[in-house]
Amino acid sequence: MNRLMNGRMRVFAMIVVVLAAGSLLLAQDNPFVGTWKLNVAGSKFNPGPAPQSQTRTWETSGVVMVNSIGATGKASSYGYTIKGDGKEYPTIGAIPNTADTITSKKINANSYEANFTKAGKHVETTTFTISNGGKTLTIHAKGVNEKGDFDNLTVWDKQ
Repeated sequence: MNRLMNGRMRVFAMIVVVLAAGSLLLAQDNPFVGTWKLNVAGSKFNPGPAPQSQTRTWETSGVVMVNSIGATGKASSYGYTIKGDGKEYPTIGAIPNTADTITSKKINANSYEANFTKAGKHVETTTFTISNGGKTLTIHAKGVNEKGDFDNLTVWDKQ
């Protein structure tokens, strides 16, 4: 009986190691995965104002969480899922343009396009592009929110 238990424990340990290694490989294959800090000076917010700071965490699962300190100093956080599969996913928290769903498609290895909707109405199109050897993320977001039209070009540095 002890031999059987030892054998099962070894098999279980091997499975855990293989799954962990697979997760690391997925993260290495996806240049978006990681933590990104907003380069406020290198970004353009139209109409503005720019936030004081933002940090974006992109997980291997496709979940993206953003923590922000707004222009007035108020903290907020929101998120969404980018899988590139064309399926609709709910947003997480209070997205500034008040979107409630997102769909995304993978354009190429370094680019995604996402469309946000609110109550079934399209409110934003955003492109996410990796450059500079995986060190820079550029996000171009165009749409309309409760304040009117916006066109933001943000630059993010990988941490």
